[in-house]
Amino acid sequence: MTVRTVRYYHQMGALPEPPRRSNGYRDYTSDHLVALLRIGQLTGSGLSLAQAGAVAADYGSSSTEEALDDVDRALEAKIAALTEQRERLARARAGHHVGLSRTAAALSLTPADIPVAVVIAHLYREHPQTEVFADALRDPKMRSDLASLQELFDALDETTTDGELRQLMAHARSLVADVADELPSLTEEQLQVILDLAERDLNDRQKDFLRSAARPPS
Repeated sequence: MTVRTVRYYHQMGALPEPPRRSNGYRDYTSDHLVALLRIGQLTGSGLSLAQAGAVAADYGSSSTEEALDDVDRALEAKIAALTEQRERLARARAGHHVGLSRTAAALSLTPADIPVAVVIAHLYREHPQTEVFADALRDPKMRSDLASLQELFDALDETTTDGELRQLMAHARSLVADVADELPSLTEEQLQVILDLAERDLNDRQKDFLRSAARPPS
């Protein structure tokens, strides 16, 4: 252990400063050595430096046991959080959607969908129906139907009539009606953000479709 570290322990109050000799040097004893070793062991077990210093100075008291209990609970919560993060990462790697939430991944059919999917997933992140919605979108039959819908959307151009546009809109709404209807409506400001992202590189008829989809059905 470096002198700088020992001085830092003194400064933080984790290790009491020993008296100085006549020559000005601190007079360390074997008890200080034991305290340093114990502090190292305690900080390695998850205690903060302040907690480790207190425990090393007052081992066996009720306050020490309470401090250890607090650290144990904090470590348990940290382990649970890390375990959940590993599970999320494993699901993301398996589904090839690292960096996306489960809902955002379900909303993404193509890489171009990702920006909009991220925003929508964030807006609905705390709604209880969101997980049900994500599960429905991940269903293989639904996935296939959405892929077919995407092909029809990609084919929209200046030759598409208003009637064909309405027909496609009715088909799209019927596809997700059972699960999407339970989700609350978004504000005008939120919808505008989504449209700004979604309309990039689209032609006018595709933009007409999206703007119509953003409005509640009459």
